Amino acid sequence: MQLSPLQFILVVSGLVFFIFAIDSFQRKRFNALHFLVFFWWVSVILLFSLDVQLLNKFWSLFWVARWADLLVYISIILLAYFYFEILNKITKQSFLTTRLITEQAIQRALSHNEITNLKLNDNEFSDFIFLVRSYNEGKYLNDVIDEILDYWFSKIVIVNDWSVDNTVRSVLDKKLQHDGSDIILLSHLINRWWWSANKTWFEFLRRYWDSLKVKWVVTFDADWQMDINDMKTFIYEINKNAGTDVFLWTRFLLWWSASNIPLSRKIILSWSRVITYFFNSLWVTDPHNWYRVLSIDAVKNIKIDSDGMTYASELLDEVKRLNLKYKEIPVNIKYTEYSLKKAHWQKNSNAWRILLELIYKKFFYK
Repeated sequence: MQLSPLQFILVVSGLVFFIFAIDSFQRKRFNALHFLVFFWWVSVILLFSLDVQLLNKFWSLFWVARWADLLVYISIILLAYFYFEILNKITKQSFLTTRLITEQAIQRALSHNEITNLKLNDNEFSDFIFLVRSYNEGKYLNDVIDEILDYWFSKIVIVNDWSVDNTVRSVLDKKLQHDGSDIILLSHLINRWWWSANKTWFEFLRRYWDSLKVKWVVTFDADWQMDINDMKTFIYEINKNAGTDVFLWTRFLLWWSASNIPLSRKIILSWSRVITYFFNSLWVTDPHNWYRVLSIDAVKNIKIDSDGMTYASELLDEVKRLNLKYKEIPVNIKYTEYSLKKAHWQKNSNAWRILLELIYKKFFYK
């Protein structure tokens, strides 16, 4: 039997769906629903292959009058499928690269006796450890470290994401200057972007939280936007709210808790609340503020996979998945000319990038 071009396309489509079925089975996601979908759809394709006139009548219901139209539609579907297949492989490779860089950073720190040389001061602030990520932030990093230590916090983990400025030298000088403090430096061998630093932080803490003797983890930025004085509020709230796992600091619970925020940024942040509720089923007033405090028990169970800009949303996903108790706390975030003009991930246009990445991770990544 000689197949017409249309019948050939239909047979190829049937094979593609068969590949879908094999892929689902290998990933242990092939259930009764999948079986029915693939079985009946492949059956329909074979039926149309044998009776082209029946196919023409069917597609006429969708205003498809020519075989060429059908060819275009099928081609678009196949291109989309293979595009996401390639994108998934690239994403997985990126995750693997970050995992290797994280492991290298931790092992290098261990070889420099970063754990064995800890002082572990015992005071009312020793239960806290600050996680500071830095990429070419040497201009303000020294002041940020001093600010944290002057507040009597003594434990800081700094993830240096392959900075090419004086970041490493600054941290080493601070370690000598503050000999009684526990400043741990984890350096990425190559630049993996700030959000990958979260993986290195959390993996390090999951392994060595007991040696560090901490109960609370504070995520902090190196660009001097965050106010250390807000820790007074946190300490008050942690004593007041026993059993709370995560404190989500927000710029919008109080009208004075943020200064110099551009109107365009406020609009984008307002829309991010709706998007966060849609994707994460959590209503929070400031989903992308990274000034957060988490219990060490929460950190040990939280899994952040993102190498992209959706890390804040992933954290909220984990709060929902693990049923963690959370509370929003007002903080003072200061937007300066430096912070608004620095690296490109601060640009308002990246809101679209975050949205697209969320859609991809939720619906297409496997």
